Amino acid sequence: TLLNARRALQQEKHQEALNLYENAFAIHSDNSIGEYLNAANCAAVLSNKKSCQKWIIKAITKEKASKKYISTFSDIALYQDCVKSILPDYDNYLAQFYESLENPMVYFKIQELVNRDQVTRRSKEYFLGVSPEEQEEAFNKYLEATKNKDTVTAEKYKAILFPKMKEEHKIFNTEVIRYADSLNAAKLIDITKSYGWQEQAHIILWHQRGSYGEQNWVWDFFKPYIDKEIAEGRVRPFFWALFEDITSIYKTGKSIYGYQPGM
Repeated sequence: TLLNARRALQQEKHQEALNLYENAFAIHSDNSIGEYLNAANCAAVLSNKKSCQKWIIKAITKEKASKKYISTFSDIALYQDCVKSILPDYDNYLAQFYESLENPMVYFKIQELVNRDQVTRRSKEYFLGVSPEEQEEAFNKYLEATKNKDTVTAEKYKAILFPKMKEEHKIFNTEVIRYADSLNAAKLIDITKSYGWQEQAHIILWHQRGSYGEQNWVWDFFKPYIDKEIAEGRVRPFFWALFEDITSIYKTGKSIYGYQPGM
């Protein structure tokens, strides 16, 4: 249902997309910030203020969406009006997120892994002195330039998004990421054995996607474990779809489910 919602959104069928998002959210409560805000954006396009506010709030109370992410997600006037009405109560909505955690200790254990994951992946920017804010701005301007077929401007911002590193820095950066990913995977296995699968750990497993389908110590544990969780209804049935999709793209250049537009 979520995939169909994304496809309807890509085709600018906003009412259909909003209906599909609402159906998907009713089935499963673990969704990404982007999915909730996509629903809010569809509602804004349709001039449905109540629905727009509801899904922005859900992005906070369910997924801890940041003020900045919410504020910059869409420039549609109604969406921005909803954001302005919600942000004064942001701390109260954020408190609801923390109050809803079944096991705060496990949540913060996972956050330690996620923080390590993100820090190592920003080491290239640290070397080159490019801030996250500069990259975010460059990304938006790169997309705009690409849309306008302005190749000169697009290349300018592409250089900020994909800066060149010295070879020794590149080697060091790669080794740091590999070490952090292995350490995170090992710790995630221990946490999962003790407390079960934690949805917020998805990014840790996603960064093992290059070996998905192979037999190694990571997938020998997680593949049968998640399959059992799916069979028993504790994990979404389409959990592996994104992994299978990206693996197909790596191997054949084609997407199975359409997660990667144009592939």
